[in-house]
Amino acid sequence: MNRKWLLGGVAAFLALAAVLSLVVGGVVGRSIVPSTPPPPPAPTTVRFTDTLTDVSIAYPSTWQRRISKDQAVRFVASSPDESAAVSVSVRRSDLEPVTADSLPIVRPLTDDLLQQDDRIAAVPEPEPVTIDGLPGYRYTYTYRTEDGGEGAHVHYFLFKPERLVQIVLQVVPAERLASLQPTFDRIAASFRDARP
Repeated sequence: MNRKWLLGGVAAFLALAAVLSLVVGGVVGRSIVPSTPPPPPAPTTVRFTDTLTDVSIAYPSTWQRRISKDQAVRFVASSPDESAAVSVSVRRSDLEPVTADSLPIVRPLTDDLLQQDDRIAAVPEPEPVTIDGLPGYRYTYTYRTEDGGEGAHVHYFLFKPERLVQIVLQVVPAERLASLQPTFDRIAASFRDARP
């Protein structure tokens, strides 16, 4: 057997084996190292629009609309297990138009409205907010439930001409507020004032 031919054959075999090991290694490596997963889809929402008061808000599509007996409550929806909910109420107001600068003048009004609810132990310090151009306050507090437990509210008071809008986001028990806060923030941010 020709020694040169033998060495050439061995070299060719080794080269082919090296190429095959690279190909197999790449395939195995891709199956071991996971590819970056696609981002989770944005939660789907449903938009409620009230043409009587010119307000609208979006809420998770898995939540269900509820009926309220209070005429001022324009909208209520809750999670499937009813542990979380959102409501929007709109009442007529005789206040002069409220701006971000004049907001402190109406602070006693919003504090007083909360103090009328005897389920609330203490009215917290509110945070000034502006949602869709409407100035207002956001209060976060706990309250006593009928069964002696504790729930939490994120309560917005927004001032539009001749109307006071309240958005109340509720969760029971209160400990779940931290996990639901991103959902509550999205719902509140979706509020729209459709005034002409």
